Amino acid sequence: MKYPKSYIEEIRNRLKVSDVVRLKVNLKKRGKEFVGLSPFKNEKTPSFTVNDEKGFYHCFSTGEHGNIFDFAMKLENINFGEAVKLLAQRAGMQPYRFTKEDEKIEKETQRVQRLFQLFFDDCKSKLNNNFKQTHLKYLLERGLTNDTINFFNLGFCENSKLIQDQLLKDGFTSEELVNSGLFYKKDGTNELINRFKNRIIFPIQNYYNNFIGCGGRAVLDNALAKYINSPETNYFKKGFNLFNLNHARKESSNTNTLILVEGYMDVVSLYNKGIKNVAASLGTAITTAQINLAWKNFDKIIICFDGDQSGIDASYRAAERVLKVIQPGKDIYFAKIPKEQDPDDFVNQFGKDNFLSLLNQSKDLSEVIFNHYSRNTNHSKPSEIAFLEKKLFEIADQIEDTLSKKYIKNSFKNKIFETLIRKKKNQTHNPDEIKKASLRLMLSKEEILELSFLNLVLNYPKFSESKIEDLSSLELNFKDNKVFLSELISSLLNENIKSREDIKKKLSINFNNIINKIETYGNNKEITLNLDEEAYQNIFDDYLNEFNLINKNKEIALIESELAKNPSEKMYDKYISLKNS
Repeated sequence: MKYPKSYIEEIRNRLKVSDVVRLKVNLKKRGKEFVGLSPFKNEKTPSFTVNDEKGFYHCFSTGEHGNIFDFAMKLENINFGEAVKLLAQRAGMQPYRFTKEDEKIEKETQRVQRLFQLFFDDCKSKLNNNFKQTHLKYLLERGLTNDTINFFNLGFCENSKLIQDQLLKDGFTSEELVNSGLFYKKDGTNELINRFKNRIIFPIQNYYNNFIGCGGRAVLDNALAKYINSPETNYFKKGFNLFNLNHARKESSNTNTLILVEGYMDVVSLYNKGIKNVAASLGTAITTAQINLAWKNFDKIIICFDGDQSGIDASYRAAERVLKVIQPGKDIYFAKIPKEQDPDDFVNQFGKDNFLSLLNQSKDLSEVIFNHYSRNTNHSKPSEIAFLEKKLFEIADQIEDTLSKKYIKNSFKNKIFETLIRKKKNQTHNPDEIKKASLRLMLSKEEILELSFLNLVLNYPKFSESKIEDLSSLELNFKDNKVFLSELISSLLNENIKSREDIKKKLSINFNNIINKIETYGNNKEITLNLDEEAYQNIFDDYLNEFNLINKNKEIALIESELAKNPSEKMYDKYISLKNS
């Protein structure tokens, strides 16, 4: 059940972070902060700080960071709801009384937890007894220990109706069985079908240790699919959960790194070899929600997908998808498994140390994206290098954090310059070409847009004459371009100057450098000849629309900043109007 924000804030207001932490840690005052020995790691020198003013604790030795609720969940090994109850009691507050609807949801949640527990207990019992000589033997022969099998509560779901009959006998309805995702009804009938029959069962828990579904692995060769997962239900949202994160996060006191793999067996096999800081993506493409969830406990994520083509493609897609949520202090790396292997195969064949060595060779997020888009680039063609730059910058523009966006763009610039220009050992280059290429990398997307637009107007004076009003009202953001446009408008109005050659000759007296810059860095050189008036009109309008969009986004950003400082209804209405337009 979701607590109202006001109730949560009241607990925060009544309890200082130091009041909560002091029950577990001996704190000493140091300036505006408190310091003490980390509760997450054995240490002799205090690295644990508490800041009541800012409302958080931070452990420098483990990277643990959070508020009073995070601290309670971590130290007491409880979920958020339990932490709220505990801290409300300490704050002298009455337990929050939920509505009847809330109570109904809570009751349903408790029932489905019991349903899952009974189902998984039955599967575990079957594996250790009825199928001891077959499917349990299969797992043991794959190198898993009994401790590992028991830790993950692995089981086997037999092909019978015994378990659904028992669940119905225990008072669960057929609707509850279907809603759990463990069963479904045969088309056009009310007959219940066990979704995971004849499969080894991998129970799935969420971040707070609640059962939400399971995965099933077929052992028989005639199975339609090797692995299947629970369908999306009210409890099981694939894109918002990670298999084994509830256990892996306990390792955050020993390491700041989470290894993210694709499959259940990858997790189980790595754990079996002593690598416990590992989670899996539940058979779906990596989502930003999963990354943010992992970042609650870890600062560094190493994505280690299968070495086949689908795994490689999944890595590139994941890289682009998660790039937008990258932030300072949080890193994402990618490890490459040898061809046609997966982490399960690799760690069993080569051992723990070699797997960890492979992880040490991981590439960072920007490098993976760069390598993906540069692999088919002809490094000797400036036009292809320019296209590569444009594509990479478009990807970087999706990054939400301003500082990270700047860093990634600079990283792309450096990689283009270093890899595609300076490190071409087997090619020779004209020094002027290299200079131009390197200078171009220093230009922003907006400046290139302005130069390209000026190139269009400069090369079509006849058509541009009718656009004087539009040109005069246009506000360019770069000073040199703005001055040049003003002189260009004056030349267009001069009756004695009509051809592009005449205009360029006149303007080159004072603006030769600008003209060279336009002709060198404008990205529309291919359209500067042989346009008819209609084509010119369309391209001209496209540029105006793009300028308008840029200016509108800048205005929206300014209003957002103002709203954060001084919110007002008038300002908000203006904000909504701009966004909707």
